[in-house]
Amino acid sequence: MKKILTSLLLCVGSILSHAQMMLTYNSTAQQLTNALVATSGTLGVTVSNPSLVCGDSSWAEFSGPTNLGMNQGIVLAAGSLVGTGPNNAGLIGIPSDFAVGSDTLAGDADLSVLANCNTRGACILEFDLQPAGSFVEFEYIFGSEEYPEFNCTSFNDIFAFIISGPGFTTPTNIALLPGTTTPVSVNSVNDQSSGCGDSTYYVANIDSFLTVDGFTTPLIAYANVTAGQTYHLKLGVADAIDNIVNSFVFLKSNSLKSGYTTPSSLNHQDSLNKVVMYPSEVDDVLQLKHIANQNMLVQIVNVQGQVVFRKQLQTNDNISSINLSSLQSGVYIVQLLHENGEKRNEKIIKR
Repeated sequence: MKKILTSLLLCVGSILSHAQMMLTYNSTAQQLTNALVATSGTLGVTVSNPSLVCGDSSWAEFSGPTNLGMNQGIVLAAGSLVGTGPNNAGLIGIPSDFAVGSDTLAGDADLSVLANCNTRGACILEFDLQPAGSFVEFEYIFGSEEYPEFNCTSFNDIFAFIISGPGFTTPTNIALLPGTTTPVSVNSVNDQSSGCGDSTYYVANIDSFLTVDGFTTPLIAYANVTAGQTYHLKLGVADAIDNIVNSFVFLKSNSLKSGYTTPSSLNHQDSLNKVVMYPSEVDDVLQLKHIANQNMLVQIVNVQGQVVFRKQLQTNDNISSINLSSLQSGVYIVQLLHENGEKRNEKIIKR
């Protein structure tokens, strides 16, 4: 059953309703694809031949404040994003609302295999890409109205990012739990209230921007590739078995990029242009190139908010190698605290 909000949350919701996420509909496949591609630096991804197969009002560009951890991008839905009445608020609302609605569109064969059941109401964006470097990556979040009532059931709404091309003998899903081969889904990421899944990357929605009861933390889809070769990327989400309760995948603007794990083709550069950090997915060693003429404190924080690493960088420190081999696989926040009071947070994944 849906959660009953306290009067305090209702009050807060009424205040925040004036600053909701905004959805822009009717973008073309080319516009959606262009929104994903990074536009700054030597990030090196060329895209072509985009196509979009989705139900009515099941895709949009979004912007504005959210509690997702990203404030701009595109959203694909298994079902409609638009509310149709008191029992269907669509995506934008409060957690006590419903995001439901039947969609007669067919499912997708690739997603059905991953979900191990028939899918329905699929929304698929796909395109070709040519990477300039040795990897491609982008940032995403999965959210669902299936949470938490349908954890550990066959109603396992699914999405996938499927890459094919040189080096991939079969089309391969790269929307995985960090450091695993487990696809991200309702059953694999949840609050564990029904005895399955991983709660490390799960967020119970108690804010008042979105109707979904839960969503993942921001995650990074990553693949090793060969520079200059042509690959095909298929981004999709679908309902499993039923086609009523909706799920959504959010993809961050300007996050699709390629490069090398060297300072000249960086994975992260803070907005203050004082630190270069690479790679985004860390096996053992995180590299920091300090390009500011000031001291800086570096902290790494886990998803529970605990500081697991701290180091003071001096003005004459150039490149620092941070050994993260002792950390468990998962998402971490790198906090960059400059001596003049400027702050910056960057996400990394420890594989």
